[in-house]
Parts: sequence; structure tokens; C-alpha cells
Amino acid sequence: MGNSCRYFAYVDSYAHAELSGEILSEFERHLTTCPECMRELGALKKLKSVLSEAFEAPLDQRFNYAVITELRTSNAPAPVKEIRIAIEDIAISLATLVVIVLLAIQLFNRPAVSSVEMAGRLNRIEKSSIEQSSLSNDQVLELVLRSK
Repeated sequence: MGNSCRYFAYVDSYAHAELSGEILSEFERHLTTCPECMRELGALKKLKSVLSEAFEAPLDQRFNYAVITELRTSNAPAPVKEIRIAIEDIAISLATLVVIVLLAIQLFNRPAVSSVEMAGRLNRIEKSSIEQSSLSNDQVLELVLRSK
């Protein structure tokens, strides 16, 4: 729409009752002679009327009851199921932790065996080689495991 009129910018403000004083008086005088501004003002008033009617849609008195009934009968998952799943996850995590702790206890709680005690499991030649060299407990254990 061509808006060659210099007052065209005031149409929206006038439609929303935002003009006052001399500008209001001047614009109202202008409206009597400008078909372009009158057309735009008419379109804005019609739009305002349509929008105000749209927000006043009547609802049936049974509307609230129908909505509540629908919500109660919907197949939404129950919170109890979610809690049960969370408890199962926690139980699995705790069981895994217990297994790890038990394995760690067994691993670090090995009885300390001296090289002399380990040597008791070796034959006579292996014992003599241990006595002649200073082997660590791990080295003696390795010899014992190899001999079996």
C-alpha cells in the first residue's frame, strides 16, 4: 500500500489512543480529507475487533470435567515405575561395588610368606641356589611357581 501521506505514521498511534494535544486535533482534521489514512484506520479497527473476539471463545461448562477425566485416564507412566527402576540401578551399582571391594581385600590380604617358607616347597638344588643368592620374596615365589 503506497503511503504518500505525511500523517500516515500517526494512524497506528491514533488507533491505540496514543495521540494527544495539538497532534491529535491536527490528525483528526486530516482524517476528514485523507482516504488513505481512513482506509488504514478502518483496517486497524477491524483487526482489533477480530482479535478481541478471538480471545472471548466460549467453552462448554463440561470442558473442565472432560479435561480432568482425560488426564486421569491417560496412559502416562506411573512415578512408581520410575522409582523402581532407580532402585534397581542403585542395587546393581552397590552389588558391583561390593564385588570390587571383596576382590581388593583378597588381593591385598595375601599372607606374607618368607623366602625360607617358600623354599620349603623347592627341591634341594633350588634351595641351595636361594641360600647362595639373595633373592626377593617375589623372585622366590616365581621359582616355586615354575617348579610345579
